[in-house]
Amino acid sequence: MRKIKDFMVGNLPVIKEQTSIKEIIEIFANSHHNILPVVNSAGKIIGLVSLEELLDDLLFSREDVSVLEKVSFLADFLTDTMEKIEYISPLVLAKDVMQTNVFTVKEDESMLKAAILMKKKNVHRLIVVNNENIPVGYVSRNEVCKAFLA
Repeated sequence: MRKIKDFMVGNLPVIKEQTSIKEIIEIFANSHHNILPVVNSAGKIIGLVSLEELLDDLLFSREDVSVLEKVSFLADFLTDTMEKIEYISPLVLAKDVMQTNVFTVKEDESMLKAAILMKKKNVHRLIVVNNENIPVGYVSRNEVCKAFLA
């Protein structure tokens, strides 16, 4: 049986719920991952920060960008405002921006179970946890494909 631990992406950085938004952005900038599990003081998963959702929340939607391109003076004003946000970034924490509806699988479960859960929940990736519910990696649809081709 193809197990998740044999195909998962490991060495996934984790963050604590008190990690500042600035630190989170720095972690994203210095890694190739686009998700970060959020853990409590015991190291157990309590949430997830997605780079895509974080940028959507912090920046602008595609519709906003198209409006800003048409009204350049407004874009200049908002650029100045965004630079001032750096002063408040230590006040925004992982617990404020994380999603709490996180789908996990155990590392000893089968890749077929992961594929079924992804399809059922309509998600592209799952956080892999050990028996203590501590995140150890993730699997995405790419890893599912690799497992079925192996």
